[in-house]
This record gives sequence, C-alpha cells and structure tokens, in this order.
Amino acid sequence: MKKPIILLVVISSLLINTVFVNAANRVIYDFTQYSDTSGEIQLTWKEDNNENIQIISYYLTKDNILEVTYRAGNDVPDGFNKRTIDGINFPVKIILQEQKVDNDVLIDLPDDKTNRYDILNLYNRGIINGYNDNSFKPDSKVTRAEFFAMLVATAGYEIDTDSKSVFSDVNNDFWGKKYIMTLANKGVVSGDGNGLCNPNGEITIGEVLAIIDRTFTFYDQSRDYIKPTVIHWSNDNFINTAKADIVWKSDDFYNPYTPNMKATRLQCATLLSRVLQTNYCLK
Repeated sequence: MKKPIILLVVISSLLINTVFVNAANRVIYDFTQYSDTSGEIQLTWKEDNNENIQIISYYLTKDNILEVTYRAGNDVPDGFNKRTIDGINFPVKIILQEQKVDNDVLIDLPDDKTNRYDILNLYNRGIINGYNDNSFKPDSKVTRAEFFAMLVATAGYEIDTDSKSVFSDVNNDFWGKKYIMTLANKGVVSGDGNGLCNPNGEITIGEVLAIIDRTFTFYDQSRDYIKPTVIHWSNDNFINTAKADIVWKSDDFYNPYTPNMKATRLQCATLLSRVLQTNYCLK
C-alpha cells in the first residue's frame, strides 16, 4: 500500500540545514507505505552525484511532522540511504534535514568525522551541551547523574519532577534528582541495593550498556559479536547491545571487553547516537 506523502521544506538554522539548494545538488526521497503505521523512506540525488547518503535519524515532532536527518559525502558508507519507519500513523508531512559539521560551534570536536557526527547528532537535538568556552571535552569522564540526563533526553521520557528521592545520597534539591527518579520509576535505575545511587560517581562502560539495554528494545539483533572473556555482571548487556549494532568491534572497550573502564563524553555520545540511528522501541 502506498499513500501520498507531503514534502514540507523549511529553512533551519545553525547546524541543521534543509535541502533547499540548487536542483543539481538536491536530495529527494521516495516513500513506500507498507501499512497505516510503517513504510520505507529512500533518499537519492535529484541529479547525478557520486556522494553517498546516510539516514542518521528520524523524529516525529509534536506537530506531527517527521524530521528525517541525513548526511552526505565521500566518507559516508554504502547502503544507508534507506530506512524502515515503524510506529507512526501515516500519512504525515516529512522534512529532510542535512546534518552539517561546524567546528565554530564546538571548538574541540574529534578529527574522526564519525565521532564528530555522533556528537553533533546529540548536540543538535539538545541531548548534550558544550561548555561556556564552546568546548565539548570529549575525553572527560561522565558522572552517573550526567549520563542519566543524557539517557532521559535520548529516550524522550517525560521528566518526573514530583517524585521524592528514594536514595539516601540524592537530595531532593540535587540537580539530577528528576532524571534519577524518572529512570528509577521506570525500573531502569535501582541503585546498589543499599539505598545508594552514587550520582556523582564516574559511570563505567558496563553501567552505560546495562542502562541502554534496560531502556530500549532493538528490532534488529542480527549482528555477530565476540563473546566477552571477562566474567562480569554486564556481559549479557554487552551481548545484547553488540547484536543490535550499538557496540562496534572498533570500540576501544570491545575486545577484550573492559566493563570497568570509565566512560568518556565521546563514548557516551557515540553509543546514544547509534541508538538514535537504530530502529527501536522503549521497554
């Protein structure tokens, strides 16, 4: 079944720009609707262009507009210009937005383009922020409360500002209490069993993967993986996220799996950016 979809082109600012460019360099899309709630979008160039196109993410706004973000270039891998979209009541208006890198916004973005796009993918969505000096500090460690805030924003959870803290080391006036209690009430965060949450402790890779695994169900679990050789409580979370292509073999904590490594801002941004590039639902 194929229904007409309306293309709405708008002019955005900052790092996200629309495809309102000259016709010779314009990205267009074709949408095939499979049912009332699913379909496939495919991006192509209107005129001949050898650059690859990769769909980064899609997002349904409160105004029922589907924003599809993509990037294009010679460094983009093949085969990512198509994506199946589920869980949306079609037809809807669709906006194509091109993701651009602007080093003037964050002055210390990594040289690796994939890492830069992962950071900007979250930065553009308001999930992560820079510092007052326009730095991102990709190598800085992340506290548990900071990651909880990132996760809540990535999942799009409604923030719980009413619940009182159930953890003895989280005061009700602590800035991260609302994020901690949002996740605690959903069963994602439970503390250490002794009434402690350790919100200012530096989060580990194992904890990051466990929280991602508890939050999201990934539709595609077909990737192969190397089984961890270390005995650790988070091994199943590692396997689940590796099968979902959230954890990559190129990650520096992959082989051997090092779950007790303190996670950096770059690692957290990369893992959450991959979540947004995957078909998933919330548990």
